[in-house]
Amino acid sequence: MLKPISNFLKAANVLCMAALLLTVLLVIIDAKLKLGATWASELSTFLLGWTVMLGGSLAYAQKAHLGLDILVSKFDNDTQAATKTTGHIIILAFACLVMIYGGARITFQRYEMEQLLPGLGISKAWYYLCLPLAGTLIGLIATAHIFNNSSSKN
Repeated sequence: MLKPISNFLKAANVLCMAALLLTVLLVIIDAKLKLGATWASELSTFLLGWTVMLGGSLAYAQKAHLGLDILVSKFDNDTQAATKTTGHIIILAFACLVMIYGGARITFQRYEMEQLLPGLGISKAWYYLCLPLAGTLIGLIATAHIFNNSSSKN
């Protein structure tokens, strides 16, 4: 289950990073040449938010996120597995409650309030949509990690 999610996240991050790089270059060029590309700054902020959320999901899928396991590494194998599973359960709860539920609420609120990103002329809901999407992906990844931990103990 992790491989298709990781492949999707890799592709999405490559696209977001490439678009972000081009947009930041445009912002720099616009600042020097006064081209009037006022939308570029807002697009770079939009892409940065999406890149961070999708990149965080990818890091979690690949177990490349920041983690301090100095204490856990001193435990026996069963305690290490239980600690890792507990951590994944906490991450699953956070993803469901804060990212999916909270993210969906703020996304719908921005849509209902018809708030726009003025430079882009699109709803702010598109910006906040990265929260429930990343939360869903992290929830799926956490579930896969939990099942992988439990099956490796048997």
